[in-house]
Amino acid sequence: MSKLSEMYHHYLGSKQKWLQFSLYLFGIVISSLGLALLVISAVGVAPGDSVALGLSKRFDIKIGYLLIIGFIALVLVNAKIEGKRPRFESLLPILLRGWTLNLWLYNVLNNTRIDVLWAQWGVFVIGVVFMGLGIGMYLRAPFPHIPVDHFMMIVNEKTNQSKRVVRILFEFALAGLGLYLGGWDVVGLGTVITALFLGPIIQYFYEITGFVERLSHSKASKKQDSVLE
Repeated sequence: MSKLSEMYHHYLGSKQKWLQFSLYLFGIVISSLGLALLVISAVGVAPGDSVALGLSKRFDIKIGYLLIIGFIALVLVNAKIEGKRPRFESLLPILLRGWTLNLWLYNVLNNTRIDVLWAQWGVFVIGVVFMGLGIGMYLRAPFPHIPVDHFMMIVNEKTNQSKRVVRILFEFALAGLGLYLGGWDVVGLGTVITALFLGPIIQYFYEITGFVERLSHSKASKKQDSVLE
């Protein structure tokens, strides 16, 4: 059996694993929608996205493309920290995140701007929840992670700190860079809120979406894995 065939059967060799993969893709897509909603809310995007948004305004490049470039660079950084080969399999979630963000923001939502304050904050809250749900769900699946989330998990393992603490510290560092690049136009009160609460929200959804991880431990999946062994 070829290596490619072994990988296919290991990751997608049963209906349960296909369902798991579908939930993994759903998590990425719904988190991209959440990110797009933060952008159109105009009250401040997540700290990491403030960097991409600031660069987007400076160079008139779509945010999704800048995220793809930044994520690929982070793949190399993660490899350096771990002392392992770069995880180029992460290109799948990287490209999907960038393309779906551009699709949501520039096509579906048409880069809408909201002027009513209560509507801005309503859209912002929905966006944060969607991001937390999407990231928490896809982190549960045994497939490649977007490198910023993998970076968070690496630091979590090396420092023995909770995902919440690591995420908050990391987000504040990125917010500072975003402020430098884009000023107060891209970093607002919403940025502070996401830096403080996005990590806990991700942790919450990560804990309640354990069923995604358990799909690969079903009887059918175990039987399939025993064939590989």
